[in-house]
Amino acid sequence: MRLWRVAVVIGLLASLAVIGATAYLEAAGRIRLPWLMIAPQMGTRFGLFGAPRLAAAGPYVEATAGLLLQFLIGTLILYIVPERMRRLTDAVSGGWREIARYLVIGLLLVLGLGAVGLLSAFYVHTAALPFMLAGVLLLAALAGAEALAFGLGRSLLRRAHWSGGSPLVALLVGTTLLYALTRLPYAAPGVMGLLALTGAGAALSTRFGGRLVWTLDPLREVPEG
Repeated sequence: MRLWRVAVVIGLLASLAVIGATAYLEAAGRIRLPWLMIAPQMGTRFGLFGAPRLAAAGPYVEATAGLLLQFLIGTLILYIVPERMRRLTDAVSGGWREIARYLVIGLLLVLGLGAVGLLSAFYVHTAALPFMLAGVLLLAALAGAEALAFGLGRSLLRRAHWSGGSPLVALLVGTTLLYALTRLPYAAPGVMGLLALTGAGAALSTRFGGRLVWTLDPLREVPEG
């Protein structure tokens, strides 16, 4: 128990150190993460007061805002659909084999979306279909990634015997650990892709944490006696 508590604390401190260090290196111009900072949009592009200072602090603001945004999105999902989120989290907490299966499903979904988009280009009445399916896939990836974060935090807190508090604590722990991984130079796109694909595969496989499974049994013809 004590070992896991030490591991959780060290993991959180290391994650915060990674977030702060990458923000510092980005502000110094030594690395460039694969997404745009919010400072130009908030300051220099719109002429806000103190835009140069905001631009200088942009990497730190972006790093903090990204962590808070992920946590707030997860909090919103937990409050809106707590039962579905629990079932979805249980699904992604089944071990590495389950995670690998959901990753493969996510890859197949992306390939299927690409095929639908390619074929829809030949017909006007299906031109909007790829965009609608992409929206569903994006929501699935977001919900699934939050379930991964919640499941990771919940598992660590259980091992450390700190699981008696609010579920938001588990969400915050998991979000901090995974968000730090998405801040790693060069590895960030791959980590984000893996989280998105696994999350989308898990969310759509479980019908967003629903009780029903994907089956065609209701369509089967029942032989008449």
